[in-house]
Amino acid sequence: MQNKTIIILSLLVLSSCAQKNSVKNSSNLSDHKTPYEIVEKAPQSDWRDLDQENSLYIKLESGMVVVELAKDYAPNHVQNTKALAREGIFDNTSFYRVIDGFVAQGGPMNPEKLTKPKNGNLSIDAEFSIKTEKPFNITAIEEFDGYADETGFYKGFAVGRSADKKDNWLLHCYRAFAMGRANDVNSGGTELYAVIGNAQRYLDKNTTVFGRVVAGMEHLQALKRSSGLNGSVDVTNENKIISIQVGSDLEESEQLQLQIMDTASQSFRDLIQSRKNRKGEWFVDAKNYIDACSVPVPSRLKINQ
Repeated sequence: MQNKTIIILSLLVLSSCAQKNSVKNSSNLSDHKTPYEIVEKAPQSDWRDLDQENSLYIKLESGMVVVELAKDYAPNHVQNTKALAREGIFDNTSFYRVIDGFVAQGGPMNPEKLTKPKNGNLSIDAEFSIKTEKPFNITAIEEFDGYADETGFYKGFAVGRSADKKDNWLLHCYRAFAMGRANDVNSGGTELYAVIGNAQRYLDKNTTVFGRVVAGMEHLQALKRSSGLNGSVDVTNENKIISIQVGSDLEESEQLQLQIMDTASQSFRDLIQSRKNRKGEWFVDAKNYIDACSVPVPSRLKINQ
């Protein structure tokens, strides 16, 4: 009899918890706005201007690709890549390795044959992660992640870090901009690539991610693909890179007046919650879950005040 009583009480507790969770989730769904509504109604104070000094403009035959650089996470790669761009190292090269659902990799095919630049280096030590004593103030994703103790966002970039918050790195989400390398971890320097497929998180801390594409992904997606899964060089005469320039070196009329949602803002925090439980007549199953790579950071052309 005592065992039966315990079982009945346990069932009542479980039923009560389920009802509370159901009410809580239902309340959340009825309260929050859709991601579109949050972006549309975000106040001007929740947006920031693109940092032109820390951006790259990749001119392709089909149009312009703009990359924002993460100087806080890979300062040496940012500085070196800007120096090489100003030397013209990437001009008249190509995206020579474009694997569908994976990456578009470009730059000079044979950097070892290049003349040593006056500024910058053709190879650079890896910056897979950066150590800090004072933790970065990130907007955390309060979910389990199989690749990092904690994930979130910092100044527009999807990031991961260790449990003690001292080891920090950028995630290989869609749009991530990184440096390719050979087996030698310090062999990268000119092998630029962008993730054009699903998140490639197994690459986290195996290559240096030092930026993300903030405009022009359609041009990268339009590149001719390599026929081999390993990225054969059958597109070497395709996918021309006309030039890569630092944004601040362009005339103002040539700069893209882009604004990016501040990932420390309340609007962005609301956006994370909204994407955790999608609302609307079409959705019939709310997951109450999100991962960092499933929260695209909104951008827009600057609104003249």
